[in-house]
Amino acid sequence: MTGLMDALIGALLGLSGRERVLVAILALMALPLGLVYGVALPLADARHEAQRAVAEARATELWVADQSLLYASETAALRHAGEADNAGPPIGISGIEASLVEAGLRQEASELANAADGGITMRFDAVRFTRLAEWLTGQEANWGYDLTGFTFERGEREDVVAADLRLVIAQ
Repeated sequence: MTGLMDALIGALLGLSGRERVLVAILALMALPLGLVYGVALPLADARHEAQRAVAEARATELWVADQSLLYASETAALRHAGEADNAGPPIGISGIEASLVEAGLRQEASELANAADGGITMRFDAVRFTRLAEWLTGQEANWGYDLTGFTFERGEREDVVAADLRLVIAQ
């Protein structure tokens, strides 16, 4: 390191006064340019990327809310139309598992368990939202349970979600 400094000092001492002033001006111009290209522009790019990610997250949140409202309105319409009467006893976890197998969703269900209060919890780590919604719409009226809680998180691909569902015995 000392040899490099000695070489730099020797080179500067070998220059005339005007050449040293020009080297100083060049160094003073290079420093701000280095800060702009080394710090400011990467920060601006990171800010732009963060704003894009926030916009995408908000769009996903609106999409999930829209899909949830659509599902809720369809379920309510089916109940009010009298197409399904939920008078039978609960089919139990084995009946729900059989309907998952029939719908081709059993492999996507990472958890299917009885709860202490007689309800059922289901977890899907990655499942197509449309397939899950179709299965729920077709089964909810027949299984003797009410869907009391659910969460959906958008997955990496379009129409793929992670879902937690909570069922309790219909009253």
